[in-house]
Amino acid sequence: MARRPRVFAPHVLYHVIVRGNHRQVTFRTSADYQAYLERLGRYSSPCQVRLWAYCLMPNHVHLLVETGNHPLSMLMQRLQQSYTQYFNRTHRKVGHLFQGRYKAIVCEKDPYLLTLIRYIHLNPVRAKLVKQPDAYLYSGHTTYLTGRATAILDPVPGLAVFGGVAAYRQFVREGMGEGHQADYYAVADQRFLGTVRFIDEWQARLTDGPAPRPRQSLAHALQVVAAGLGGDVVQLRSADRSWAVSRQRTLAAYLLIRRGGYRLREVAATLHRDPATVSTLLTRFAARLAEEPSTQRDIERLVNRVKI
Repeated sequence: MARRPRVFAPHVLYHVIVRGNHRQVTFRTSADYQAYLERLGRYSSPCQVRLWAYCLMPNHVHLLVETGNHPLSMLMQRLQQSYTQYFNRTHRKVGHLFQGRYKAIVCEKDPYLLTLIRYIHLNPVRAKLVKQPDAYLYSGHTTYLTGRATAILDPVPGLAVFGGVAAYRQFVREGMGEGHQADYYAVADQRFLGTVRFIDEWQARLTDGPAPRPRQSLAHALQVVAAGLGGDVVQLRSADRSWAVSRQRTLAAYLLIRRGGYRLREVAATLHRDPATVSTLLTRFAARLAEEPSTQRDIERLVNRVKI
């Protein structure tokens, strides 16, 4: 079956499942687990991701995350690439560590948030790695029990929904007897977990296109962006590869695609560039944003100034 395209919209709850390549072990030592968690904490904030729950198993990872204005891929690319480099360097390995495509399930928040947090934190119990979730070191469960934020997870928003630590503990205890919940994997269209109405609404959005058509034409939007960047359209479309013009061109593509909702191919065409080239530039730029909070703040100010 052909792969479905990724689903992205701001402020979406995802259950992310990452598996080791050919089911191989992805965490060999305590230091490996800590290295992954350190990176998860490092990249979540600049990628505008809220982490609701997590569990690192020996050969796979569960994350329950809610995106901000950046796509989930910004976090996952940085996280997976950085940890793979660490793992291969530490254990003298080469090649892929994780399966090429992680699973990202769009979840309806109201009916599923609490049960997904519990389900993810009880993974080690179902796998018989521990008898009690409190004994497992590499999930967010103990953070919820303390009620105090760490560099990785802030449990306060989740505990507010549960009604406090005692209510959370009781809810988890009530789920201890549950086995594997196939409903959390047998999702509609391979991508959605929710009520019939929720799924129908999402499928309707995708049928209409990945993003609503902006009101103004792309040509006009490009003029607005060029003016906001202090350049002009002719320069952005030219063969000029100087650092200053190339930077403006990348910023223009980023604003038009990521913030304006225009499609990559049409933006590439209006800039007289190959789509693959524009895609590569945006990937590198997104990685830079994840690494440099100051650059991200500059972009936010620019977005507020340039209305498209």
